[in-house]
Amino acid sequence: MKNFAIESQVLAADEARYQALYRQDLEALERMLADDYVHTHANGKIDDKAAFLASIEAARYRFVDARRSEQCVRISGPVVLLSGKTRTTLDAGGQTKVMDNAFVTVWTQAEDGLRLLHWQATKLLEA
Repeated sequence: MKNFAIESQVLAADEARYQALYRQDLEALERMLADDYVHTHANGKIDDKAAFLASIEAARYRFVDARRSEQCVRISGPVVLLSGKTRTTLDAGGQTKVMDNAFVTVWTQAEDGLRLLHWQATKLLEA
């Protein structure tokens, strides 16, 4: 049985996270990410929360757009998984980079709302 309230909450939380990434809003991201957050890039590089936030602060890359599709929410106790596909546009040092990835995010339900625990991207092969 689907829990539409949780599904709506995680989709809204994920959209808020992207909006914070677009604005490079470190304070908002700090609140959204769990203390033990892990970000696994499509190239296999792994950042902890501090490294990920430092890369946003240093503006090594700036998120411009992320079009998500085929999103699926699954709930298991206090854990909510959101998966799907994304076409992400980044500005990397003045160069536009577009990436097509599959993604999985792991959210936890805390007393004061959802926290992102893990992001994992996998590069999609060109058709």
